[in-house]
Amino acid sequence: MIDDAVAASVSLPTVTPVVYQPFIGIACEPGDDPLAPRYEVGALFDKGLFIRGVDPERDPYAMYIGGRLQVRHTGFARSAETWTDSAGVTRTIRNRNNFDAERVRLNIQGTAVDPALSYYFILDGDSDGASTADFLTFFFEYEFDEACRLRFGRWKIASDREWLLSSRFLTLADRSMATEYFRGAFSEGVWLLGDFGDGWHYETSFTNGLSTSTRRPSDLDDNLCVAATVFWEPLGDFGATFVDYDCHAEPVVRLGASTAFDKSDDRSDAGFPGGDDNFVRLSDGTRLSDLGVLGPGVQLLGDRVLKSSLDFGWKYRGWFVSAEWFLRSIQDLTATGPSVVSQIDDHGYRCDAGLFLIPKRLDVIGRVSHVSGPFGDAYEYAGGFNWYWGSGKRDGKLADPINKFTFDVTALDGSPVSTTTADLFAGDRGVLFRTQVQIGF
Repeated sequence: MIDDAVAASVSLPTVTPVVYQPFIGIACEPGDDPLAPRYEVGALFDKGLFIRGVDPERDPYAMYIGGRLQVRHTGFARSAETWTDSAGVTRTIRNRNNFDAERVRLNIQGTAVDPALSYYFILDGDSDGASTADFLTFFFEYEFDEACRLRFGRWKIASDREWLLSSRFLTLADRSMATEYFRGAFSEGVWLLGDFGDGWHYETSFTNGLSTSTRRPSDLDDNLCVAATVFWEPLGDFGATFVDYDCHAEPVVRLGASTAFDKSDDRSDAGFPGGDDNFVRLSDGTRLSDLGVLGPGVQLLGDRVLKSSLDFGWKYRGWFVSAEWFLRSIQDLTATGPSVVSQIDDHGYRCDAGLFLIPKRLDVIGRVSHVSGPFGDAYEYAGGFNWYWGSGKRDGKLADPINKFTFDVTALDGSPVSTTTADLFAGDRGVLFRTQVQIGF
């Protein structure tokens, strides 16, 4: 289950797109009928503009170009002025009031050489990332059959359901605090995924680490991160979203589980921070790699991270529930001196629930998430709504959960994460307001 690539599969759509007939004789070879061009151009509301072969067996080349933009206003009113991390550093909690652009993305996908060989990449930028753009993800994928697809490139490690959900379909403005704390991120590697039949689906990944897409090769050790997820849909297709946009007449359920293991060795020769240790945080928001976390003047050199999660989803007549439980154990800590701890075990959960007040137009949603560990507890309580204003249709029916207006309010009691994407900062205590417009094509 993957992000924008799932909802915008590179396989040829079953719906009839708006097709614009190319110039007569385009891409013809000697002997071809000039009134029957080999390529067509057109547009689909959820895939964007395209050019593709009319006969994919003869001309297995296709390119779909789409985009997405999230424009957001964020306000934060603090309830405390400072917080002190596990290294003993006191930091200021700041009020915030700003506009920014999140997930300014250009998606390009298609097939080449062989109808079973697809490609996908995302060019991503945002205003809180110094207004720079880079390749968020890229991969090639070969589909042997429904049970086996092989992927090479950069993508999400195969663990944690809300992390694997496309950010186009999040229930509120962004992911929950607990997911942001326990999840992995993007990394380079190889994936094996597919469908077993009878509602069973799986995905595995072997990557450089939990989060290594911004690391130089010299920062990496000689270990790989192994991750896997599996989910079961016993009552039928659950769909790409957590919310019940399609207003199922019969209930649908998804049950899933994920796990990941990552090992980091001594990388002091590469300088600090290095490897995934800079990505992992403690339950009070302190980075595990910070000097003094494991003892006065002590800094982490290596560890073993084992994480798991269980998830549940339910939809029926516009109602939905989505929940996930997380567990993480950090073991075999090695450091530059004696460590005050030998193992760090954290756990947490998230739960989103809501319903459509106006089918396919207006929903209301509530959320709670929690992170607990030896360095403290953190809580998130949120509520909000989405107004779906898009007009995209599939088979003549409205089917556009992408274009929407979102407003949510979140009470934070000690955020354990810092992520500009979700507007969460370590140590936050107060009330967060987010107003967002998303447009995608």
